[in-house]
Amino acid sequence: MSGKTVILIGPMSAGKSTVARELGKLTKMNRVPMDRVRWYYYLKDGFSIEKEESIGSFTEVMAYWKPFEVKAVKRVVKDFPNTIIDFGAGHSHYTDEDQLKQVKEALASVKNVILLLPSQSKEESLKICSERFSKMVGREMAQTEIDANRAFIYDKSNEELATQVVFTKDKSPEEIAREIYELLDN
Repeated sequence: MSGKTVILIGPMSAGKSTVARELGKLTKMNRVPMDRVRWYYYLKDGFSIEKEESIGSFTEVMAYWKPFEVKAVKRVVKDFPNTIIDFGAGHSHYTDEDQLKQVKEALASVKNVILLLPSQSKEESLKICSERFSKMVGREMAQTEIDANRAFIYDKSNEELATQVVFTKDKSPEEIAREIYELLDN
């Protein structure tokens, strides 16, 4: 794997996709949004839309996705070297130790895994991400989405996977991209 691959991780509405676009402009690197390519990998590995639709709660759906997320992470890192990959929030959140270990191994050769958080305060990060989400989609986050984002922020997996953390509060996407560019381990 090349040292030029950059992976952006973090909770929902941390700014991963927006910052990836700006970082792509700055570095002239291609961008791979995991939320767009994941379904290709999931379906290739046996994901069933019918099964997903038969599951009752958002929490259970996320649990169903987990094995597919692990496989997708492994593949996207291999299939898209020398790119900027912005993960969906769930692609860097694993409560199962074996799944976390597999993802750590998949990312071990990537020197630039950047965790984006609004603030050093986890509660403030949750509040800011919730406000950004509401503004972006035009509705308040559902309680299940807030709970999922709380888990994404408070769980250890993002911090264990990251090689760097960038706090984004009160910074423009361009400023954040510039900060990441200066951190890159080329």
